[in-house]
Amino acid sequence: MGILKFKSHLSKLPSLLFRNNNLHTSKTFLKFNLLSANYCSGNPLQLQDNEHFTLPKFLDVHLSNASQTLKLHPTWLRDHCRCPDCYNAVTYQRKNDILKLNEHSTISAHSQSDGLLHVLWSDGHKSIYSIPWLISNTYEGRCRTQEEEANRLITWDGSMGNLPSLEPILYHNAMHDDNTLSEIYRRVIQYGFVQIEQVPSTEIDTKMIIERVCRMSRTVFGKFWETGTNFDHMDTGYLNGYLEAHTDNTYFTEAQGFLVFHCTHFNGKGGESFLVDGFHVAKQLKQLDPIAYDYLSKANITAEYIEPGEHFSSGGAILRHDPVSHQLEQIRFNMLDRAPLTSVPQSEVGTFYRHLRTLAMLVRQKENEYWFRLSPGTVMVIDNWRLLHGRNSYEGKRVLRGCYYSRSDFMSKARHYGIIL
Repeated sequence: MGILKFKSHLSKLPSLLFRNNNLHTSKTFLKFNLLSANYCSGNPLQLQDNEHFTLPKFLDVHLSNASQTLKLHPTWLRDHCRCPDCYNAVTYQRKNDILKLNEHSTISAHSQSDGLLHVLWSDGHKSIYSIPWLISNTYEGRCRTQEEEANRLITWDGSMGNLPSLEPILYHNAMHDDNTLSEIYRRVIQYGFVQIEQVPSTEIDTKMIIERVCRMSRTVFGKFWETGTNFDHMDTGYLNGYLEAHTDNTYFTEAQGFLVFHCTHFNGKGGESFLVDGFHVAKQLKQLDPIAYDYLSKANITAEYIEPGEHFSSGGAILRHDPVSHQLEQIRFNMLDRAPLTSVPQSEVGTFYRHLRTLAMLVRQKENEYWFRLSPGTVMVIDNWRLLHGRNSYEGKRVLRGCYYSRSDFMSKARHYGIIL
């Protein structure tokens, strides 16, 4: 009965809260008591203001550069204590109670020496923090780190003229040397792709190098897929016609982060492949038409994939940004998989198509296309959140094997190798 009563009062909250537009600040809202809630415990549910959260005494940490300080909230510091009582270093999980943080967040004393911050709390608890760790794990420090990582990305056009001459990555080295594996991750993160040469053109060897790099991801297309020998799925990629530049899986809630290609057999003509750096195109769009860039960063576009027994559908912005750093993190561009346009009012349709055509025009500029031939022996790993890929039509037999890597799995390995934070 308590839960039902609680729900009945919640349903009245919007009218109660907004009936009077002269309500005073957030304190009035925070002190609003749901007196008849009796939710679970039988006690009234009260949302109260707390001076530890709203009026904190920030602790100033002096950085190596004497002119800079890092201001830290005491509640954040207590929540991030890494002593054995607060943090399990074996499982890498917290042990402290979020509901008790405000009771323990008063600092009695603190000192700083040898790159460490020592804090004594009012309840007698002691915490020790590495100052570099504090910098890396605050909002302010992480924003700076993400900006630095974004600046290390090298975008390119079809000439590849700004890319350094890179030594080929060989299959044997990748299979037996972790430093080579780390270099694979570095190139994919920095340039959006990597090529691994001298891979035997067998299914077994292709799987071996794929799994050496990262775990394969299972999707509706299977775990390890093959095109050119059948029409197992209702996708244009399984046919031999021209494929315009696109990213995969725009119809998944989270598109697979990376894809792997190995052309293990080709006997015919045509079939050349090409890549477009979506982040480079996004830069061009932002310079050419910032209004279009902003629109395509917000408008929700739905994509779908349909075959017997399946109907995937997902929406999102074409240009997706990190919610904290606001750096571009994904381009969702696939003109073939667009679902009926139900997310844009008819009054905005003209604006939508105008901005979409501007982006498509930049994607299709020949100067942005890097053409090459996928040949037996070369495995290519591509960032599906950054690069668009396409293919010329072909005649004859062309067998392409590959897989997807989830973004979570691949970026986990990249952090393990210290490529990203």
